[in-house]
Amino acid sequence: MAAYLFVCISPINILSVAPLFFLGSTLIFIGYDLLWEWLVDIREKLFLMEYLVLLTTFIAIQIIGMDFGIIFGVVVAVIDHVASTTRISSLQRVMKRSRAVWSNDHWQLLQLHGYHPSNPKIVTLELSGPVFFGSSQKVMDEIMDEIGLSVSEDEVKKMSMASPHTSTHISGLRRNNSFPKSRRVQVKPKVMMPRYVVIDISEMHLLDASAATSCFGQLAKLCEKRGIFLFAAGVLPRVECMLRSHEVSLKFEEEVEWKQSILLNEDKQNGKLILFETLFEALEFSERLLIQSKSRHGHENLMRSQLNSHLIDSDSSHHKLTYIFTNILREELSEDEKSLIDGIGPYYEETTFRGGEPIFQKDTHPDAFYIVLKGAVAVPRDRKRSEKIASPKVLSSSNLMELSLSSSNLMAIGDDDTSLISSFHNVGGIFGYCDFLLKRQRTFHAYASGDATVVARFTSQSLETMKRDDWPLYVIVQNLLLQASLMDLANCTCHN
Repeated sequence: MAAYLFVCISPINILSVAPLFFLGSTLIFIGYDLLWEWLVDIREKLFLMEYLVLLTTFIAIQIIGMDFGIIFGVVVAVIDHVASTTRISSLQRVMKRSRAVWSNDHWQLLQLHGYHPSNPKIVTLELSGPVFFGSSQKVMDEIMDEIGLSVSEDEVKKMSMASPHTSTHISGLRRNNSFPKSRRVQVKPKVMMPRYVVIDISEMHLLDASAATSCFGQLAKLCEKRGIFLFAAGVLPRVECMLRSHEVSLKFEEEVEWKQSILLNEDKQNGKLILFETLFEALEFSERLLIQSKSRHGHENLMRSQLNSHLIDSDSSHHKLTYIFTNILREELSEDEKSLIDGIGPYYEETTFRGGEPIFQKDTHPDAFYIVLKGAVAVPRDRKRSEKIASPKVLSSSNLMELSLSSSNLMAIGDDDTSLISSFHNVGGIFGYCDFLLKRQRTFHAYASGDATVVARFTSQSLETMKRDDWPLYVIVQNLLLQASLMDLANCTCHN
């Protein structure tokens, strides 16, 4: 420290008195050390492509100079980043179904047609990673392969002419008017086309304009020609803005009206990508359309009444929870078992919530689990602060929200924040039981989605009383929780 201060305040020029060989050797030593550290030692700490970019930059500096060499290195790094990002986007097919509580007949219909092992009418895909001009064609090809969608030579030509500013491997067809045979048929053998395709894009955090039109826009038009409904779920606000502004999806008010009209006319198509707030909402909408289609062919009268309302109001001879238990357990209960459930009243309490009112908060004590009896419960995605969620509104109509099975992608939190919804629990939905059974702090928030939402609240004390006083009913409730756990596990993309 003293030597440093001496150099700083001394009026003598140190270079004039210090031996030059000493200063030169010091600079050579520092340069050699830096060269060894950043060209040799660093090799074990970088990926191969990163190390090649480093070497390229070093060589460019020696040939064309410091400034232009660094600029050349930055260009190479950008090209490498674009090429790497193109390979990040991944698509996988998953087995998921909605959380709606259907009657046994409708459940069997969905099993037979909607989720048939070899020819499902409802297909769910998960898309993650950014999608932009460099990866859009790859993503589109993968989606087409997954759903068995083939394209003709004329369709390939129209696709290549549709986006003149997008460079893909079929763009050159505009110049020479030639079509390779490998592009004429892209369908995998023995792949049957579904009726409804639901793409979960909640993990797709980036989408540019060229990818929106050349991938999703073209895919929606191809699906329309083949009678396939194309839905997207979990859309982030930035991605939603891109899709709607480039007319790949309908405007929000038009989309709500279309969802209403499609419930009356199942064959109506528009060649657009239809957006949903959550994956389970999109699956529920697909299941409802499929049930309506099959019921119409069977001359049943299935109108667009509120989902699951028939489970409770169809027969007043049993307790309302009896019908929910029956349809969740997926087995015909005996009259004795139904009588047991009819006596469940003393073991729970009904609670009514206003729209946006919290049912419970994250990181609170799990003192109960809940079953939705009326309305719906929203579970927002995790966020840093917990504030009241305002009920979402549809600008065009005050009562359209209740019938649309959809809402805007955002529910307001306070005055200046927003939160995306992770899932909804409709009539018959069971929630809060995992934290309750594991006796851990709540891991999510739960809010009433609309006014007059009614839930049945089962506390640990009431279950202990049930276990002591009515063991057969307690066994039925435990089987109910086990079935609900299995259904949630089946909707998980992890492997167990």
